[in-house]
Amino acid sequence: MAVVPTTAATPTGTSVAMEDYIEGAPEFYWQERDDGEYAQGPDTDGHYWGLTGTAAAPVYHLGCYEGFSFGEDLTITDVTCDTIGVAATLLKRNYLTVSFTLKSIFPFSALTWILKGGAVTQQVAEGTEGFGIGEIDNTSAAEFRSYFSLVYDTNTDDFFSVTGHRCRFVDAFTMDFAYGEPVTVGVTLRMNADDDMPTEQRFATFKRLDPSQIP
Repeated sequence: MAVVPTTAATPTGTSVAMEDYIEGAPEFYWQERDDGEYAQGPDTDGHYWGLTGTAAAPVYHLGCYEGFSFGEDLTITDVTCDTIGVAATLLKRNYLTVSFTLKSIFPFSALTWILKGGAVTQQVAEGTEGFGIGEIDNTSAAEFRSYFSLVYDTNTDDFFSVTGHRCRFVDAFTMDFAYGEPVTVGVTLRMNADDDMPTEQRFATFKRLDPSQIP
């Protein structure tokens, strides 16, 4: 009788092992899509990623938040056959999502994007600023690019990032006011499909810098 070697417990041939875990929360940024600019657009790999702020389209840096989550929405369709059951599963990506609870609501120039408000006006002599909440703008002017990055090794500045190319803040907002606690706003944004992007970057682009791990 043949003896099965103990090495048969693991696959043979070429394999790829996962690396150590990373931890922490990313920094999150967004910028108006119509007048915004990529920091790398494209890079040597043909990837569009990062943001560059301009006077016409500044980059907004998210303040204090908690509960950052990143995911996707899929339509899943099974191909079934009476003889064998499910023969295949078809997947269609609809959009990517980012959600978090924001604890920093100023300045208004950033908050109005999140609340889907109007243009911010400032009266410097009076020390005031304001914006209105009216009909929601559904034109391209309300779309933005988003970028979040996590430096997971502060000694070498190794990081990974995600750039969303065509985004909207989508949920009906709720601002919570509680005694002794920060004012919070629940935020959800969608990264929708961008037909201006290459097919493989239609929703987003992932990028990583880690020379010690990337051959």
